[in-house]
Amino acid sequence: MASVKEHRRHLKSLLSGSEIVVAPGCGDVVTARLVQLAGLQAIHASGSVAHRTSGYADAGILTMTEMTDRIAALADRVDLPIIADADTGFGGAVNVVRTVREYERAGAAAIHIEDQLTPKRPTHMGFSGSFITRAEMVDKIRAALDTRDDENLLIIARCDIDDWDEKLERVAACVEAGADGAWLSAHGVEQIQMLSQTAGKPTFGVLPQGMTMRQYQDAGASCAVIPGALQIAALCAQLSLLEELKRTGSMEDYLGKLSSVKEMRQFYSQQGNDELKHIEQEYGGVPTETE
Repeated sequence: MASVKEHRRHLKSLLSGSEIVVAPGCGDVVTARLVQLAGLQAIHASGSVAHRTSGYADAGILTMTEMTDRIAALADRVDLPIIADADTGFGGAVNVVRTVREYERAGAAAIHIEDQLTPKRPTHMGFSGSFITRAEMVDKIRAALDTRDDENLLIIARCDIDDWDEKLERVAACVEAGADGAWLSAHGVEQIQMLSQTAGKPTFGVLPQGMTMRQYQDAGASCAVIPGALQIAALCAQLSLLEELKRTGSMEDYLGKLSSVKEMRQFYSQQGNDELKHIEQEYGGVPTETE
């Protein structure tokens, strides 16, 4: 596996390339390894995925430590750069300082920090939220930049405030303060283009519904994160299996109809086996062929 520092440099290289970076949201290691198997370039340690797979609303309920535990598990077992959701930084500038230290130590390649007031609210779900001032947001970004040890750790400014003109001003101010990228808190092509032009640096965002990767890239996106899609697909498949099991008492017919079931059986059952064999042969007193 590449080192965390290598992953950070690789992500920067990908973002400077001509193709959009795709980073599906992953809530566990085996899902992230599936993204790696599929040949995608990065993964997103999504706050919404972390909350919903824990049974909570995406409202800043999980602690910073709970998030870094997830990031550390992904970084330890998956050979892909991790774009990590730090929500509001879990408080003011002093909290951002600790958050960046812990996220960097956990293995994040990029961190996005937003301008909601702590505790945050899921405004994308229709809940009303409050926002810190522009100066406070810029100070959070400055604190994050000054705290990181590795200059290749990307600090991304996410400005979700509703006022469009203020959103653009905040993105511009955060970039001027040194932010390495900006979050595309917009859905329409025109707004995405405006935010991208204002940032003038790599841009990240959730792929809008009804928009293809190519369309998102053409609008100005450098990286598309996709939170929830893998989890919803898995839930649909699991519900179908459970309904089949309840109806027939067996799951074999359902699994037998899946085109990739043999490959996925092997992928799932072999998790960690190669490492286990190596450790036992190297350190478990198992004779080698030359002995």
